[in-house]
Amino acid sequence: MTEQSLRIGPWEFVPGVRRLHFVSLLIASFFTIGLMTLVGNLQPYLFNAVLHVPFSEQGRLGGNLASLNEIMFLIVASVIGAASDKVGRRSIYALGFIVMALAYVLYPLATEPAHLYATRIVFAVGAACVSAMIAAIIADYATESARGKLVGICFFLNGIGVATLVVFGGRLPKLVESLGADPVWAARCSYWTIAAACLVPMFVVAFGLQAGAPARLAPKEPLLGTLRAGLAAARDRKVLLAYLSAMVSRGDLAVLSTFFLLWLTAVGMSRGIGVAEAQAAGTKFFAIAQVVATFWALVVIAFIDRLDRVLALALAMLIAAVSYGAIGLIEDPLGRNMYFASAFMGVGEMSGILASQALVGQVSESQSRGAVIGVFSMFGAAGILLASFIGGILFDAWRPSAPYLVVAVGDALLAIFAFYVFWSGRRRHD
Repeated sequence: MTEQSLRIGPWEFVPGVRRLHFVSLLIASFFTIGLMTLVGNLQPYLFNAVLHVPFSEQGRLGGNLASLNEIMFLIVASVIGAASDKVGRRSIYALGFIVMALAYVLYPLATEPAHLYATRIVFAVGAACVSAMIAAIIADYATESARGKLVGICFFLNGIGVATLVVFGGRLPKLVESLGADPVWAARCSYWTIAAACLVPMFVVAFGLQAGAPARLAPKEPLLGTLRAGLAAARDRKVLLAYLSAMVSRGDLAVLSTFFLLWLTAVGMSRGIGVAEAQAAGTKFFAIAQVVATFWALVVIAFIDRLDRVLALALAMLIAAVSYGAIGLIEDPLGRNMYFASAFMGVGEMSGILASQALVGQVSESQSRGAVIGVFSMFGAAGILLASFIGGILFDAWRPSAPYLVVAVGDALLAIFAFYVFWSGRRRHD
C-alpha cells in the first residue's frame, strides 16, 4: 500500500515526511543563517577591544576573512552534497552546527589577527555544511507543487532569525561588560554564548529531521561538463544577465554583512562611545534592514510574476543602486536618517535577491537547468569574493562607506544592462 503524503496548510510533503520533521526544519531555518551571519557582526568588538587592530587595517582584515570564508565554503560545499547522499542529511547538518560552535569557542582565544584566519577556515566548514543541508532538505521534503511555498516560509524564518540573533549577539559584549567583565572576558563570554546557541539547532536537526539518506537520488553530471554547458548558455543575453545578477546581488549581501557594523562601530568610537556600546548601537540599524527585507519579500513575491522577469530585475537593481548609494553617502551613520536609509537598504537588498532568483528560474527552464544553476552559484561566489576583497581595501584606503558606493555602481550598471536586454527583446518581437 502506498504511503500517504502529509499535508499541513499549503505545504504538501513527499511520503515519509512527518510533522516533527517539518517543525524541526522550521526551527533550523530560524537559526541557520543567523548563526552564519553573526561571525562577521561580532568582529568589530573583537578587532577593537581585544586585538586592538588599527582602524586603517580593519576593512582589509574583515574583507580577507570573508573572502577566505567563501573560498573554503566553495571547496567544502563541493563534497558535502555527495557525503549527505550517503550518510544522510541530518548527520551532516548536525555536524555543521558542532563545527560552527567550535569556531565560536576558538574565535575569542585569538591573541593576534593572524590567528583569526585559521579559525575562519574551521567556521567555513561548518557554515558550508548547514547552508548546503537546509537547501537539500527543503528540496527533499516538499512535493514539486509545494516547493516554492516551503522555500518561502523557510526564507521568512531565515530573515527573522538573522535580525533576532544579530541584535542579541551584537549586544552581548555590552551586557557582559555591564556585569563587570573586562573586554577579553566580555568577548569570550559573548562568543561562547553563541557557541552554546549553536547546540540548540544541532539537537533539533539531529533528533527531529528525517533519518537516513534521501529516497530519490538524481544522477549528477560531471563538474567540467556542467561548467561548459552553463557557460555556453550565456550566449543568451538573459542567461548572462542572470549570471551577472547573481554576482551583484550576492556582492551586495557580502558588503552588508562584512562592513556594516564594522563601520558603525568605528563611527561610535570616534564620538567617544565605548566599543561594546558602539557595536550595540549599530545592531539596531542592521536589524531594521533585515526585518524590512524579510517583509518586503512578501510584497515582491506577490507582484514579481506579473512583470517581465528582465524588467523586474532592471527595476530591482535600480532600487538597490539608490538604496546602497544612499547608505554610502549618508552624513551621520548613527543619526535619525539612518533609520530610513537602513530600511530602504533592506528593500534594495531583497529586491535584488528575489529578482535575480526569479530570472534564473525562468531562463534555466529552456537550458540545462543544473548547469545554469551551477554557474549562477559560481558567479554569486565570485561576487562575494570581489566585494569582500575590494571593499576591504577601499574601506581602509578611501572611506568606510566606500564598499556601499562600489556596489551601488555595480547595481546601476546591471540595471542599465537589464533595461537594454528588455528593450532589445521587445524590438525583436515587434
